[in-house]
Amino acid sequence: MSIKVRIQLIKYKSKDYLMNCNLFSSIPPTNDQHKLRNQRISTRLFIIFLALSLTILLLYTSLIDITQTINIKTPTIQQYSNLYSTYSQTLKCDCAQISISYDKFLDIKYTFHHLCNSDFVSQKWINYLFNSRGNIFLLPYDFRETVPFTFQALTTFCNLADQTISNRLTQFYSNQFISAFVVPLETFQLQADSFITQFILIMTNDFLLSLSTIEQMTQSNALLSGKITNYGIYVYNGYLRLYPYIYWYGSCSCVSSATCGYISPIYRDNSNTVVYSVPGMISGCFIVRSLLQSDLRCFYNQTCIAKVESYFEGASPMNVTSLDQALLTTFSINSTVEDILNSL
Repeated sequence: MSIKVRIQLIKYKSKDYLMNCNLFSSIPPTNDQHKLRNQRISTRLFIIFLALSLTILLLYTSLIDITQTINIKTPTIQQYSNLYSTYSQTLKCDCAQISISYDKFLDIKYTFHHLCNSDFVSQKWINYLFNSRGNIFLLPYDFRETVPFTFQALTTFCNLADQTISNRLTQFYSNQFISAFVVPLETFQLQADSFITQFILIMTNDFLLSLSTIEQMTQSNALLSGKITNYGIYVYNGYLRLYPYIYWYGSCSCVSSATCGYISPIYRDNSNTVVYSVPGMISGCFIVRSLLQSDLRCFYNQTCIAKVESYFEGASPMNVTSLDQALLTTFSINSTVEDILNSL
């Protein structure tokens, strides 16, 4: 028998087998042609669906990724970074220590406004201001009368800001970062930035809230300024009486507002004649509030400083260097002290 005939015979038998294959024959066997036809059709459908299911299963198995767990003990940072770049979705690295203090991975550097490193917050400058007034009588709201206390307050603000930041940083560094697994670098950097931003925001708000509370308590209790800048004192029928300074501050009364004020004047001796108004400096109800409303433009100008010193008769001019305008980045020479404090 030739090969061709054999092939044809095999094809014929295969076709006959497929046509008559019956996996669902009845018991006992039947000769009913209608039932036999239905059984063969069911068989063909079964084979088709079985083949289709196996094909789908094979394709699915070949396409999906099979996760294989590989343990690496104490990997280096470089090893972890390399693995994370390839297996970021499945990589999991347990921490040997689940908590670590902030000071182990954060180091915050801060700088102050250059004013706080200048001659104007030195004790030598403050002593000069006290000694330079001489023995002449000065009105309570004369710049020469209030300026020593103004710069004392300014020095206090610088020292208080430094102390506040230092204390808060100590507390901040003692906080614990807690994680059972290694945090991806990008996520960790975002979290660290968030910690720092929140720290600055809370510290600034607390500092300003404390200052605001003190100011409000002072104003609401109508406390008398130590330099008699918010109330005048006079004797009436043997009693001391207080009266608010309305005339000096125009229509503004220190009774209702602590922000009353005007450009700090220098008066001619024993008179109400203004001979010079110090640019940017405010005279008002309270030394601290006046300072907050003031700016330091005059002290960026050597000529202005010399002009102010020329009215100090009790001492020779101090060799003080003006503030360097080139160091200004965030602020301008017209920025008030309050603006600077608000950006602590």
